[in-house]
Amino acid sequence: METQKFSVEWRDTDFLCVGGGIAGLMAAINAAEQGMDCVVLEKADTRRSGSGGLGNDHFICYIPEVHGDYATFISDIMKLQNGDRLRQMGPEWAKSFFMKTWDIVRLWDEWGISMKHDGGYYFAGHAVPGRTRAFLKYNGIDQKPILTKQARKRGVKIHNRAMGYELLLDDQGRAAGVFAIDTREYKAYVYRAKAVCLGTGAPNGVFPNANRGAWAMRTNPLNLTGDGRAMAYRAGAELCNMEMPGLHAGVKYFCRNGQATWEGVLRDRDGVPIGPFLEKPDPLYGDITMEVNKRHIESYTKSARSPVYMDMTGLSREQLDLMEHWLRQEGNSTLLRHFRQEGIDMIDTAVEFSTYVLKLPISSGIVFNGGSETCVPGLYAAGDEGYGGISGAAVTGWWAADSARAYAADKSLADAGQLRPKAEECLNLAEELCAREDGAHWLEARMAMENIAWDYCGDLRSHAMLEAGLAHLRRVHARARETLRAENPHELMYCLGMLNLFELAETMFLMADERRESRGQHRRVDYPLQNLMLDGKRHFIRKNGGEAVMSWR
Repeated sequence: METQKFSVEWRDTDFLCVGGGIAGLMAAINAAEQGMDCVVLEKADTRRSGSGGLGNDHFICYIPEVHGDYATFISDIMKLQNGDRLRQMGPEWAKSFFMKTWDIVRLWDEWGISMKHDGGYYFAGHAVPGRTRAFLKYNGIDQKPILTKQARKRGVKIHNRAMGYELLLDDQGRAAGVFAIDTREYKAYVYRAKAVCLGTGAPNGVFPNANRGAWAMRTNPLNLTGDGRAMAYRAGAELCNMEMPGLHAGVKYFCRNGQATWEGVLRDRDGVPIGPFLEKPDPLYGDITMEVNKRHIESYTKSARSPVYMDMTGLSREQLDLMEHWLRQEGNSTLLRHFRQEGIDMIDTAVEFSTYVLKLPISSGIVFNGGSETCVPGLYAAGDEGYGGISGAAVTGWWAADSARAYAADKSLADAGQLRPKAEECLNLAEELCAREDGAHWLEARMAMENIAWDYCGDLRSHAMLEAGLAHLRRVHARARETLRAENPHELMYCLGMLNLFELAETMFLMADERRESRGQHRRVDYPLQNLMLDGKRHFIRKNGGEAVMSWR
């Protein structure tokens, strides 16, 4: 086997943002405004990459002139699907977060992301009828190009088509740089930085896709492989709640986000509502049934009672046109184009919905404090970690820059000799994967991992299944490390992403086995009850001396 040689380029910066999503761009904008030299490292292109790349239409926020008393506002919000995520972050974090969202709304509107509708703030969706509406409808289809423009305007260097793979620590265990590979050329980069922010999004693909054969038919992009979480874990940072899967629902056979954008009523085949919240469409609230119980639609279809449909009957043409506008802002233009091509008019045609398969949720991931600081000095986390979502990404990214600026003020770049051994180890791996004349394709490894995750750590779990599945997972992971082959730099990105997914899947198995209770979508047949003593606690995992160590607090 003749090794495929990579050219290596060393680069320096004050603040390196790995991941050019909402969090990375907001962190970079704030850091640059405070005088820091800043680089955004993005495996795709910041203008359309990540979960927010195609757009969004909901931004959870607190606007004093609209919501009034904060105590009433937060009391209502804690009763909805965001409540659990906010509880795990704590009341002080939640209040600081919501107070900051008002600043972000005004900034985005000033930059050209229209946060108003018909001249005012319009809140709708994700709400119980009669209760507080906290999700601001906004025009987010071009949010990423606009944020990219704002970053460049402030002198931020955007390094697209480069995947950050390994966090580099100095001799004192501080985050001091990142090893990255070019996704188009046989090139590697070693970035030295005074501080690093990880904002690479939640992993997409530990569990199999609901639409078999359609690899990219998922709620988030296929290349989101949790790289930041894997990098943080290998560097000794804590992850939390990796065993707690999430569920989503939406149009059957067209997995996309945006369930709250639909303004109809969920009904069975006979037209009977499947939930208690709405009898007729209400654009201000939508049918929250599938948020109260993510498996409710699935219970209808798996028991063969009836398909479930989103029925817009009762909406006026003007209301339906506005709903379609918000769907486009959310990134559902392809679906709407298909409806037009097929002559489907939703004013008199219901759309079948389904519950999608399990996924690792945004409410798990890298642990950070109110300043987006992790337990690794100089390392910050933002985006779909902890709380997540668009507004969560915007706020935590902003906070990460504030903390990094204070931290880096008296720091110097690490000596290159301290970073070289780990960088060379990563370079050898990249060259080895590209030099193999024969080997496994990354999709083979992905299919194997997803099948193991679903069969042994899926809907129902037990110690016996988790222990057996973990053994299979580790064996296939080792085989993937030995045999994966990348035909080109683009495939190398997916191969390295697969190795990251294997590590994250292992944390899921380990933590699922230690959580001896049933809670949410984590359902143990050998521990069917919820352990009330774990209420309000988070489950943590970190590497210590190469071994996984778990704790509760």
